[in-house]
Amino acid sequence: MIKARFTSVNGHYVSFSFEGHSEFDAKGRDIVCAAVSALAQHTARMLAERCGAIVEKGPARLKVELAQPSEMSDLLIEELYRSVDNIRSQYPQNLSVEVKIDENRHTVVRS
Repeated sequence: MIKARFTSVNGHYVSFSFEGHSEFDAKGRDIVCAAVSALAQHTARMLAERCGAIVEKGPARLKVELAQPSEMSDLLIEELYRSVDNIRSQYPQNLSVEVKIDENRHTVVRS
């Protein structure tokens, strides 16, 4: 299962990460993995180029962090969240999506 995690602090997305494999199908034929990977990597590249995000990549892993979130970064990450959550609704056995909201040291997690 791919695990997508988004973190929001004081109303702004500050990071997101993706880990794991969807295991929907064999490598090269896995439509869930292909869709999630394309969306996540596209958003990571845009955030790095336009918002100064720090991107870390590894095998079956992508992590993006923003030191200074902006209106543009919030828009890009919200659209990524909505897109992967839509995929999750179609393939709940292959993808989980979690949003950690940390407002004034009170943490709320929505999945």
